[in-house]
Amino acid sequence: MISTNKYFKNYNAINILITIFLLLLFYYKLYLEYKIPILGDELNSILVYSTNLKTLFLKNFPGNVSFFHLVGYIKSLLFGYELLTYRSISYLSVLLIIWILKRLNYEESKILIFFSVLILSNYTLYIGWYAGYNFTTTIFGLIFLFLKFNQKEKNNKIILLLLFVQFYNHLVNIYLVIPILVTLFFYSKKIKFIKNFLIFFILPSCIFYILSIFLTGLAILKVEQVNFLYIFSFIKQNFNEIIITGFNRIFFYEVIKTANEFNLINVVKDLNGFDKIITVTMGLCLIFSIYDLTKKKSIFSLIILLHFLTFVVFNKQPPARIFTGFGIFYLLVFFNFIENKFEKILNLKFFQFLSLFLLIGVIINLNFKDKIDTSIYGKDISYKENEVSIKLLNEKCELYNQNFLELQKRNYYFNYLNICNQDFNLTEFLKYYRS
Repeated sequence: MISTNKYFKNYNAINILITIFLLLLFYYKLYLEYKIPILGDELNSILVYSTNLKTLFLKNFPGNVSFFHLVGYIKSLLFGYELLTYRSISYLSVLLIIWILKRLNYEESKILIFFSVLILSNYTLYIGWYAGYNFTTTIFGLIFLFLKFNQKEKNNKIILLLLFVQFYNHLVNIYLVIPILVTLFFYSKKIKFIKNFLIFFILPSCIFYILSIFLTGLAILKVEQVNFLYIFSFIKQNFNEIIITGFNRIFFYEVIKTANEFNLINVVKDLNGFDKIITVTMGLCLIFSIYDLTKKKSIFSLIILLHFLTFVVFNKQPPARIFTGFGIFYLLVFFNFIENKFEKILNLKFFQFLSLFLLIGVIINLNFKDKIDTSIYGKDISYKENEVSIKLLNEKCELYNQNFLELQKRNYYFNYLNICNQDFNLTEFLKYYRS
């Protein structure tokens, strides 16, 4: 990541060693320093979405990031159900971000500062467990990269495909997907863009959402069996109800319908309480965008302004956590605005060393257990449930229900898979879960 001295002949080897050291240190601080039992959200992501193709594309809850869980499903097939390997999938985000920054030609010190800021934000809160927000924010980082180097619209197709992934994965991504689509249309040849838009965004969105509407409708109506013949018969008898139920659940989920009207002051307060770094970054990007639009008319300036406008148009109060998914995009936009303004400082050897020690200090002082315990997910960690499950299963490897509450049931079944070396069985799980 960083050079040490111009007289070192093995400059690249030293950079590689430093990078590996930082990656291993960060991995240790996230996953190995403390033993944190599985979270309720992780249980839902693993048992419902990441262990069976029949449930992978369900959208009965907004948290199913299907393409992220597809990676988890493949992991389940290859490496089983061990928790650390699920959480390690999230770490792929770090590697992909490094690749993005290198493709953006960031200097070593700039990469170090970027990661220091990133780790201090709530990005760290989500990368430490099996969660889809890190997937979302990294894909937006990729979109930024392709937008940055989109001369002659050469990247429009891949951008539209990635926007489809974001739109399908998590509906709240529409807050940033729409501004990017509108801006891309404005900066592109209209006929060509519309054609690509229909093929690479609308078509896959329709195909996957139609699939999810069917599956979600079936899930909400609680089919008793999951074999193909029974499902086919059930669809034939309840086709209209399945479609209506699935559509309403995905696009008019009760949390969305009952959300308060948009209030800028409340949004800023909530976001500032949740993540001050994202709040400051977004605020600075908004200021820079307003100024920049009167000068160079950057594509990113228009995206940022339209992003803020989208919240006003939808008039729904967004939960602060959804801004985590936009975090890296905004951070990249911010670095883009200040590009070339600090080049001389960044290239100083002293500043490069300072940046390295800054990142090492940030990683060493990271306490992931404290970070997640004091977050909105603290109550979701199954400490007691995990102890009960392990104790009972070590005494007897048997699947039974001692009047367990919902979280205990899911925790028990997850531990049953691992301790008793069992394969996930959807019919068995549903029978046990509904008992």
